[in-house]
Amino acid sequence: MNNQLSIIIFWILALSCKAPVSSFYQGNVTLVSAEKSEWFGGRPGVRGTMYTAVLKLKNSKDRITVISFKAEGNTVSFTQSVSGNTITVKGNFQKQDEINTIEYSPSGSTVVKSEIKTSLNPKENWIEYTVKDSKKIYKINIPKFTLVEPEGELIPRRQ
Repeated sequence: MNNQLSIIIFWILALSCKAPVSSFYQGNVTLVSAEKSEWFGGRPGVRGTMYTAVLKLKNSKDRITVISFKAEGNTVSFTQSVSGNTITVKGNFQKQDEINTIEYSPSGSTVVKSEIKTSLNPKENWIEYTVKDSKKIYKINIPKFTLVEPEGELIPRRQ
């Protein structure tokens, strides 16, 4: 009886302190790491962020399909790769602060500032996925992305 009471008290305390018990683990999927790296190049004013999330499956026979990836409030286009029971989700979000339109515009035209609005919200990070042969959608929250230095090429190539 004491053991059951202490377990109940533990969970009440954990939930009241908003401990990230359920945000790292969703069913058979565990969030291992979440990183981001900033890049720039190509054209003046073009830059972006590369996001990488690594998920680990409890059972390597389970297969999941990532259906959406949201990072810092922005929906990110992504690729998913599987190696054993590890799934790597890589997404790229491109931002355009200001395009140097004087350089590319015909003479006599007016200069126009172009901006793509980004909704930077560090708390809105998640991956939605489905499990093999099921239509039910699961969501795993990502507490935050760790900023890392980019490796290799600074400009992501289209595949």
